[in-house]
Amino acid sequence: MHTLSIKTRSLSYRIALRSTFLSVFLTILLAITGCKDSRDQMAKFVKDYNDGATYRNIQSVSRTSAEADYKNKIIKIKTVTTFSISDPENNFIKQIMPNMMMETLKNQPLSRQMLDKGVKFEIIYYTDNLSEISSIIVDKKKMDELNSATADVLNNQPSIINPKPHAPTSELGAMLAALNKSLPYTDPSSGMTIFRVDQNRIGDLVYHVRAPKDLVNPLKTEAGISLVKSEILRSGKLSKMLNSFVRFNITAVKYIYYDQKGNQLNELRLTTADFR
Repeated sequence: MHTLSIKTRSLSYRIALRSTFLSVFLTILLAITGCKDSRDQMAKFVKDYNDGATYRNIQSVSRTSAEADYKNKIIKIKTVTTFSISDPENNFIKQIMPNMMMETLKNQPLSRQMLDKGVKFEIIYYTDNLSEISSIIVDKKKMDELNSATADVLNNQPSIINPKPHAPTSELGAMLAALNKSLPYTDPSSGMTIFRVDQNRIGDLVYHVRAPKDLVNPLKTEAGISLVKSEILRSGKLSKMLNSFVRFNITAVKYIYYDQKGNQLNELRLTTADFR
């Protein structure tokens, strides 16, 4: 059970980190509107991005900004995190954030128009002392590759996907679309794999998690789920994540755990009341 405790604590932190990380960029990009000329579009994108970044404050992001290289038709989006060079969360950024940003850019009309006109996006993440964590250049070819990428098999099984909510906000819908395009993600320290995030009929944010073999039996038990709950509550990270989703009227998060074959093991639902 001690192993389950450690692994759950690690996964719950990354769940919170991933959602809040995406929220800041999505909110900024959704506010950006278009214009016709590619140079004007680049200038508009950079101005709107930087204006939006000025008023956003989020855990794990020290600052983020965009700048335009008009000669080479490149927009550089730089993000300085609060992580040190040895922080394990850097693995999350390397594996997940580039694809998430690509998906977010794809869903934003102005960035799609610029990509069609040959504009490229260079996305760079830094540690707190400005050491590079990850970088990627997104062009039309790269975006086409993303569109044709094959989804994770379990991600496409309708039997384990919760129904869509009655009336999702456009921002939340775009966020979940970008998030799911970047999945599955396997946490290296826990072995757990998040393969889908959606909403159920009552509006809960639902995380579908595939457990490694050594955690299958513990997760089937009431004691195991109780331990998972206590670890998540003790970390306090999920409470901060729920606060960031208040504007979507989300007041509960559900974790549904599966084995490697897609059989449901157990589930856990946490509300804002649990953190009081």
